[in-house]
Amino acid sequence: MAKTDMNFSIKELVMGIYDSKFWQKWYEEGIPKSFDYLKVPLKDQFLKWVEKHPDKIMIYSGDRELSYSTVNDTAVRLAKVLLDLGVKKGDRVALGLPNIPEFIIACHACMKIGAILVPMNPLYTVPELTFFFTDSGAETVITVSPVAEKFRAIKEGGESSLDNILVIQVPGKEVVTGVQAGFIDLNEAIWGVMPEIPDRAASVEEIVSLQYTGGTTGVPKGCCLSNANFITVSTCYLKWASSLISSEHYKCLCTVPLYHIYGINTTFNFATYTGGSIVLIPEVTPDNIIAAINRYEPTFWPTVPTLLHLLTLHPELKASRVRSIQCILSGSAPLPEETMRTFEEISGAKILEGYGGSETTNGITTNPVNRQKVRSVGVPFPDIACRVVDLEKGTDDMPIGEPGELIFKGPLITEKYWNNPEETAIAIRDGWLYTGDIGYMDEDGYIFIVDRKKDMIICSGFNVYPRDIDEVLFAHPKILEGSAIGIPDAKRGETIKVFVVTKPGETLNEDEVIEWCRQSLAPYKVPTQVEFIDQLPRTNVNKIDRKELRKRELGGAL
Repeated sequence: MAKTDMNFSIKELVMGIYDSKFWQKWYEEGIPKSFDYLKVPLKDQFLKWVEKHPDKIMIYSGDRELSYSTVNDTAVRLAKVLLDLGVKKGDRVALGLPNIPEFIIACHACMKIGAILVPMNPLYTVPELTFFFTDSGAETVITVSPVAEKFRAIKEGGESSLDNILVIQVPGKEVVTGVQAGFIDLNEAIWGVMPEIPDRAASVEEIVSLQYTGGTTGVPKGCCLSNANFITVSTCYLKWASSLISSEHYKCLCTVPLYHIYGINTTFNFATYTGGSIVLIPEVTPDNIIAAINRYEPTFWPTVPTLLHLLTLHPELKASRVRSIQCILSGSAPLPEETMRTFEEISGAKILEGYGGSETTNGITTNPVNRQKVRSVGVPFPDIACRVVDLEKGTDDMPIGEPGELIFKGPLITEKYWNNPEETAIAIRDGWLYTGDIGYMDEDGYIFIVDRKKDMIICSGFNVYPRDIDEVLFAHPKILEGSAIGIPDAKRGETIKVFVVTKPGETLNEDEVIEWCRQSLAPYKVPTQVEFIDQLPRTNVNKIDRKELRKRELGGAL
């Protein structure tokens, strides 16, 4: 890619250069510097498609195929069930569900009556789940029978206001329902009411979801996301990639948890916006992904680097119908160049790396379709302002090419954290979201993520970014993956330990790993300890969980 011909003075480099949004010169032809956004709530956008193509399949899940009219009719019934339970506009309804059609149906049911969604990982422990209820004040949860006892424990624990537990029965895992049992059978409840379409006006400003942060830097916080936030992010992504995929042909392969912002945005939200279809895979494995591609021929796949890498190794990928996929969005972790090139060559799809989080309604930067930079998360979307500021005060702009904290301003950003003015004041200052992520912007305005502020290691006064070391480990021909953390050191303050997973059939020793790192890293970045493990711990979106590695290290051996 050609360099820009801008000649910045030193003063311009450090003062106000980000205000010019100079990255917009790399936008694709036809992408404006500002978008026009729909002024309708998701509820009404969904009903437009129900009326336009009621028989179109909205959700594919195994042998289940649910049309737009079926999803809507079931959501109307569920909305009536919730109303009968006393749920009203503004009340929070928890969704402790895996990737099944009922998640999508529950979202639409809640929006029909103005209830606020609280998605949560059903595999969390009782103490972890209890927090979401005590913080959000949700009195109702919709879940599945295999994990229902967790929610009964929360209800009986008395710490939260949880009262109603609606259960989807799973064959072989059924639970007894009824007043005494404490569970309400969702299917019986839905088909036991007369469907009455709630006649409720909705505004684009009202909150539709409390999307809790992952808690990687502390206690999770509920991001208050509105209809406008969701409509805005759909507009940005789908207009940005319009040369690859049209709304008419939107069929999303869902391999990211729906309770995560990445999953709920690219499936429920994007399908609602486009009138498209969703392919759900309840158990995400490489074999199941290949089977879903062959059966449904999806056109869009939001995914993570780990799954892309695993599929490049799958013996049936080349013979599959993977070429139906036109656009792939990769997020949550850096995508190795080798994986990107290999998958693009086999599939013919274009892979776009992006960046965002719960506070930004998922995505806030993405690579232009035909002007990508390897290892970059791209440039900010239209209407988004971005700065790179100093790590100490967060007020001074860093020169181009130098790392600092990434901060953003624009219509994708949450207004506040739920019932948490203290954390809101820390994260959102004068309209700027302080992400806690360290990155830099190059001379073309492309953003490169270096690491989390909380992950940064300080060795003998030097800042060390674990991702720099991870990239070196990944490049070793015998290493499948690796991750670096800082551990206490009496002399240096912190020293570096790496956890390494070798490729099947390969062997390595500690000295070989350290020598490999020494060839590519400054002396203060070279690890002093190496531990070989069978697999690295991961978050619910398959991102390496560095927090868990630190926790295990301080608590004992893995």
